[in-house]
Amino acid sequence: MKSLITFTLVLFGILSLEAVAQHSHHGHKKEALKAGEVHEDHSLYHLDSEFTNHRNEKVQLSDFQGEPVIVVLFYGNCTQVCPILIKDTWRLFSSLDESLQSKTKVLAVSFDTENDSPEVLREYAEYEQLDLPEWHFITGKHTDIKMLATMLGVKYQQTSDGHFAHSNLVTVLDTLGKITKRVEGLNQPMEEAAAVLEGMLKNL
Repeated sequence: MKSLITFTLVLFGILSLEAVAQHSHHGHKKEALKAGEVHEDHSLYHLDSEFTNHRNEKVQLSDFQGEPVIVVLFYGNCTQVCPILIKDTWRLFSSLDESLQSKTKVLAVSFDTENDSPEVLREYAEYEQLDLPEWHFITGKHTDIKMLATMLGVKYQQTSDGHFAHSNLVTVLDTLGKITKRVEGLNQPMEEAAAVLEGMLKNL
């Protein structure tokens, strides 16, 4: 009887370790992808692709030239990470005085080009209470979104369950479209990025 109990405990331990291993492997797929390196001297406004915002308006990145821009890449069906990423972007934007907010644009770009239509993004913006004049939720052609992500150093990859593994990155562009500040990770302090924005806005 004692041997049977011992065997049962050992078997339970092995099964538990296997379960933990499988969980860890699954969790690894959900880990954020580390952001890639970027060329900070290159302006994103050289990308002349046409995108569509959640108001169904055609926009190009160069339309935002002359104002600081906050850029974040996300996808609408993400219920765990992306809401935090959008909230982080809001924390940065809302840390500015209202007079400075009106001079700052936010581009929330979806890399789920299959599901995030302008209509879906409009519903997303309204649900998040971010259908604000300064905010643009943007979609576009897959190749154009991929090119933009590469220029920002944002990596993303669709997983077998239809979701995406991706970098968690909030980027600040200067008035010429050059990358001046990147904040990687979730729930990160935004004071330095806010100071960069305020420094630019005071000189406008």
